[in-house]
Amino acid sequence: MSSLDSTFEELARQFKNPGALNPAKSDPLFYFVHAPEDTLELKRKIPLWAAKFREDAKEVEILSFAALLWQIIDGSNRWDEWLEMEPEHELSEINEAVQSVIGGEDALVEAVARHVAVPRPNRVLFLVDAALAHPYFRLRGLESGLHDRIKIPTIVFYPGRRLGQYGLRFLGFYAEDPNYRSTLIGE
Repeated sequence: MSSLDSTFEELARQFKNPGALNPAKSDPLFYFVHAPEDTLELKRKIPLWAAKFREDAKEVEILSFAALLWQIIDGSNRWDEWLEMEPEHELSEINEAVQSVIGGEDALVEAVARHVAVPRPNRVLFLVDAALAHPYFRLRGLESGLHDRIKIPTIVFYPGRRLGQYGLRFLGFYAEDPNYRSTLIGE
């Protein structure tokens, strides 16, 4: 069994025991930590894992960070402006412009909140494509911004490295952030 499959089995076991989902009465937010180099394999497994949850009478919504980011960018009406700027500006300047839209007024956090803030029995959210938030958004900001607002179990498929009980290194190259308080599974 691959390490991804082992991690999924650990996650599925927790979901079969509802009391284990939230023993601290904190938000039902889980980080499925996987090696960044396993991202392609993980993407192939997501539909299979969603089907396994559905076999257990769970409704699974798969939400991509990429789709959310594009919605925010499209809504900003700045795409054409950025395309015009691109030949004349440094990549760092363009990234800063994109980051101002993504982080401005916590746009990405609010986009995710629309999917998790309403209680829906037997619903689970898979948040995929987290690597595409780089370099615009640190995922730690998601946990902080959604604190006490997550009403359905939410699984963030997190490409990175786990360090201890609460530490993560996004994409394996950012400095360790030891402040994750949600359940970390895997890696």
